Amino acid sequence: MGLEKGKVGAIICLNGSVILMIVGLYWISMGRFLYPSYPGYSIIIPYITALLNIALSAFGITGSVLVLRDLSWGYIFPLVAAILGIIGSLIPIYVYDTGWGYIYYSYLVNTAMFIDLALMLVGGILGLALSEKKERF
Repeated sequence: MGLEKGKVGAIICLNGSVILMIVGLYWISMGRFLYPSYPGYSIIIPYITALLNIALSAFGITGSVLVLRDLSWGYIFPLVAAILGIIGSLIPIYVYDTGWGYIYYSYLVNTAMFIDLALMLVGGILGLALSEKKERF
């Protein structure tokens, strides 16, 4: 009753998705903290990035659960979510000058040093490579 080799990728994707969800929930809690610290900083920006993080992690978790229920096409969800997350983490959406010589950049997606998105991407690729191919008649 061991773990099938095709489902190892689902476990890796699930770990990356949970880490991305933790980052999204962290930014929801930090949204209220950043607003009084930087006068003039838009309060909506942390919530935009947090909700996008949570949406991408929900796609990853959904795909992992589909694979664990023996639907091998579920690997498409975390793979697409990881690619969108990597692209989104390179797009700045807000630039704030603190006035003290520091510039604060906000990106579309916040990550845990790309570890979460890398786990989702590697798990999706590994899962697609190791999944069993079914014969067609």
